[in-house]
Amino acid sequence: MMTSLDGKILSHGWGSDPRVEKLVGKFEEAHEKIGIRAWIVGRTTMEMNFTDYEKPIFSSNKEKLDRSDFVARTDAEAFAIGIDGHGKLGWKSGEMQEDHVITILTEGVEDAYLHHLREVGVSYIFAGKESVDLVVALEKLKSLFGIGKLMLEGGGRINGSFLNEGLIDEYHQLVLPLVDGRKDTATVFEIEEGEMKADSFLFKLKEFKQIEDGVMWLTYEVG
Repeated sequence: MMTSLDGKILSHGWGSDPRVEKLVGKFEEAHEKIGIRAWIVGRTTMEMNFTDYEKPIFSSNKEKLDRSDFVARTDAEAFAIGIDGHGKLGWKSGEMQEDHVITILTEGVEDAYLHHLREVGVSYIFAGKESVDLVVALEKLKSLFGIGKLMLEGGGRINGSFLNEGLIDEYHQLVLPLVDGRKDTATVFEIEEGEMKADSFLFKLKEFKQIEDGVMWLTYEVG
């Protein structure tokens, strides 16, 4: 994850100053250096940064479908995975920036939406009836696609859900030399009150280094 000095993660509010844009570009640089070829984000992050808030698309096909997983391909060089329990993302293609798209759904998604995903070549898996079970989702990503390691890249609620379930092994944080300052901006880990499975979550510092433009790259082991 990439954060301001005050732990905020939504860079779209940081302005268009060329110096800020250069700092924000460090995220993709780190993504490539870490080199994990399967990455996963929540619906809000996918809408904001990749699908441009496209509305869900429904096929005219009225045929009933059982709730079997659909694997469009397994031989991709990289996978872009979205957690979208209720089928709200508007996919137009099964490829995004040359990565094969996999979406994680619940069983309540409409048949017409599933037909559209099949038509455009988006793979989908079911991981729960009404809410997404992350453990089931990860098991299926491994068994169906051979994905044994994921790079989790937000947003805060998805990060919090993975942390709460003990599903994060290592945490990388790029700390940019800027301050967001807004009270209601999302932070790295957000867990609903009453759902936390621990009073706090301990991390162990593994490595820290300063990279270009005063950015700190912190690496932690989790747990």
